[in-house]
Amino acid sequence: MTTMSKIESEIAALPPNLRAEVLDFVQFLKQRHGLPAAPAAVPAAPDTGDSALFQALEAAGFVGCIETDEQLATTYKNRLDFSAKYGAQP
Repeated sequence: MTTMSKIESEIAALPPNLRAEVLDFVQFLKQRHGLPAAPAAVPAAPDTGDSALFQALEAAGFVGCIETDEQLATTYKNRLDFSAKYGAQP
């Protein structure tokens, strides 16, 4: 059995929180010895023509979380509540 397969079997037997500690330790060792960090795995998103920022916001559930009319940019003043404002009312 190779060292790598021994490490894999030992890590597989650990609970998730201890696996995270092992990962932290490996990253610490790499940093301490000046080794390059592993590139972050980025899942390939289907090409929808949207920007990476839009795709990330959509994946996080931020995009589409508010429903309103499409003309909000031109009608927002009609929806604002000025009752707490001092002085003249619009």
